[in-house]
Amino acid sequence: MSKRSYDDITWLEDPKDVIILANRSQKNYILELPTGQYRLDVGRKMRTLRSILDFGQIKELVSSGQLVVEE
Repeated sequence: MSKRSYDDITWLEDPKDVIILANRSQKNYILELPTGQYRLDVGRKMRTLRSILDFGQIKELVSSGQLVVEE
């Protein structure tokens, strides 16, 4: 089995850009993202890029405290 080198990886995220988005509400949410829908249930978390905070639905849920950013 060969070792994988970084030269053949097409994309590496910057660790500073990675966040955890946590659903602290008592509601399940269907998030409308450019890549499709994502279900984020009560008490669940998703590992994603900070750029997700630029989308209107996400911005509203974070500002209302329904979703929380954990870094």
